[in-house]
Amino acid sequence: MNKIYGRIFNNKKSFFGSISFSNKIHKITKEKENSEDIIIPGFIDPHCHGAIGADTMQGYDAINKMSLYHLEHGTTSILPSTWTSTLNHTLNALKNIKNKNRAGNIFGIHLEGPFINPNKLGAQPALSKEPSIEFLDKVLDIADVKTMTVAPELDGMDSFIEYINSKKIGIQFGHSLASSECCKKYMDKYSISFTHLYNAMSGNDHRNPGVLSAALAYGKYAEIICDKLHVSKEAIKIAQKSINNLYAVTDSVSVNGLEDGEYKLFNNDIVKKGNNITLKDNDTLAGSVVTMYDIFINLINLGYRIDEVIAMTSSNAAEFLNLNNVGQIKENYFSNFIVLDEKYKIKDVYLKGEKVEKKFISS
Repeated sequence: MNKIYGRIFNNKKSFFGSISFSNKIHKITKEKENSEDIIIPGFIDPHCHGAIGADTMQGYDAINKMSLYHLEHGTTSILPSTWTSTLNHTLNALKNIKNKNRAGNIFGIHLEGPFINPNKLGAQPALSKEPSIEFLDKVLDIADVKTMTVAPELDGMDSFIEYINSKKIGIQFGHSLASSECCKKYMDKYSISFTHLYNAMSGNDHRNPGVLSAALAYGKYAEIICDKLHVSKEAIKIAQKSINNLYAVTDSVSVNGLEDGEYKLFNNDIVKKGNNITLKDNDTLAGSVVTMYDIFINLINLGYRIDEVIAMTSSNAAEFLNLNNVGQIKENYFSNFIVLDEKYKIKDVYLKGEKVEKKFISS
């Protein structure tokens, strides 16, 4: 049995105490102030493509490599995300991942495409297609798909969304030019989230309301990239006031952790300059190079209370994903937590009770 002490943050409550744990939390005890350490739930990132040269679409070894990198930065639950591609490429990338999870923090897969609008690809490859149950079933044979990004305006989406829901897969709208009315039709029937809110979606035009309008007016869940580039601080504030369970994601790509320069992201030439990743030929953003820890610090620096930040980096995503054993520091939950010092620097990360070895960042 292990035991750590510190100021424990959970939902809107915080107190000094101790946590007794093995792979799960056995007991949480309030105690007198005995440490300057801060203990928060491990981060949940439901949308992450890669890091340190590794990308989900490169297959099993790359998926584990990128997931370990993000684990070291506090992400104890991660959904490696695909890009829009062919069925064969997708199957080759995801084979072996269902039964082998060397990183330990992978709890499924996010399919971002290929069932998206070809006129709202963003940095996605031009390989989108109409909804296909056959395609999805073949992926489900080899991978535990937890969420899917789809464009609701595509032909055949009524029966396809019904099928996705029957498989208990989280439905997200994104890379879409749908009207608000189109989105609302499905939101009245299903639990819907939105992929990288504000980006790659029809907007909030006051006369022609789009996907963003539906999210802000009616949405309960949405992901948002808080890297200081994809959305402004004002946009984050509007979303947080409008959507009860707004949760942050990285949308991190393979050049995260690499030096500045020009790289290939599938068939696209991209340029990395600091935290800015764009297609070489234009200013289209091509994912991010932040970790969930970077996002945590960004939100703290924007003035959000730590309990609000914990909700946006852990518990809100857990609610959308119906995860009942992570996202909070709670007895009988997995021992997934982060120990910070008084300046919010990471001291240790615990995954199911085991302290994570540091390979990518210095102590």
